[in-house]
Amino acid sequence: MKKFAIFSILAGSSLFMACTQPNVVNATPEEHHEIPYEMASQLDTVELGESRVYAIHYTWVGGMKDTSIVYYLSLYAGKASESDTLYEYLAAGDTVQGDYIFSSVPVSSGTAAYKTHLEPYTTHGK
Repeated sequence: MKKFAIFSILAGSSLFMACTQPNVVNATPEEHHEIPYEMASQLDTVELGESRVYAIHYTWVGGMKDTSIVYYLSLYAGKASESDTLYEYLAAGDTVQGDYIFSSVPVSSGTAAYKTHLEPYTTHGK
């Protein structure tokens, strides 16, 4: 019984010490953030000739270092859909704004939903 009580006290104090240890992470900002930039996008409509179609207005803000990026876009409206991929060079601290027009998806197709994804782009592992 005495051995059990001593073991319980030691185990409890070790657990308490383990829980109160601060988590120290020694990392630079670039190691801390997998994607060294920020992005925002907004769905809108525009007139293209005589028809109204969907468009995405996007903004990318460069991070701490120059980066080549790839931007995936997909739009779904009713039974219509369209997807594309954009490649761009994003210099550190620069802002890039643009619009992507989904010319084959008219507003008459129905309510739209979109999906975008931005990630670093490398060629052959470089």
